[in-house]
This record gives sequence, C-alpha cells and structure tokens, in this order.
Amino acid sequence: MKYFVLTNNPMVREKVAPGKRVVFECSDMRHLFEEAQNYVARGHRLLTHPLSGSVKPGETPYKSMLMSADAAPGVDANSCRLLANALDACEKFIDKTYLYNDKTLHDLQIVDYSLLEGAIASAETC
Repeated sequence: MKYFVLTNNPMVREKVAPGKRVVFECSDMRHLFEEAQNYVARGHRLLTHPLSGSVKPGETPYKSMLMSADAAPGVDANSCRLLANALDACEKFIDKTYLYNDKTLHDLQIVDYSLLEGAIASAETC
C-alpha cells in the first residue's frame, strides 16, 4: 500500500526510513488535523486513526498519521468523520503540554514514533 506520513513529531521526521515520504508540519495537533482534512478534501484517505493509542489531545503535542499516497476522486466520508471527531476532542481536553520539560517531550515523541512504527509495519504487509 502506498502511503505517506503526516506528522508534527521531529523524531519521526528524522527516523522514518529513507525513501518514505514524510510531510512535517511544525504545528500543534489541531492544525495537524486540519492539514489532514485538507489532504482528505483533495482525495487522500486517512489510513490510521487520528487518536491512535488513546493518547488524547492536550496530553501530548505530537501526532503522526498515515495517509494514502494516491488521491482518489471524491472525498472519503470515514476519514472526514474521524478527523472531525479528533478536532472535537481537541476542544474537550485542556492543553497541558506547556508544563512538560524536555525529557517528557522527548518521551512523548518516542510514544508517537512507536505507534507509527506499528502502523507502518501493518501497511507494509498489505
């Protein structure tokens, strides 16, 4: 399956295998979900859940998602629904990430990267 990574995690940008397309957005999670919506509007599909790992917005500043590399005609309704729900979740949770020190932020980058590694492994077997 052809895909690309949409992320705001600097560790993902650095560590994803060479040859894989990574779109890095230096942004908060809400803006990242909005950018994912822009890709969906152009015909791409969301291949991983935007709230994977039960990591809530406000608990981490980092998120990585797999998106279909090829755009198809039309808009995928399921991708739209998942991203709308993710954006709603951004409103429900208070952002605490400004309280985190560098070590905690690094640990959260590792958590996001680990979740992405599993998703990539699954995508590679399809």
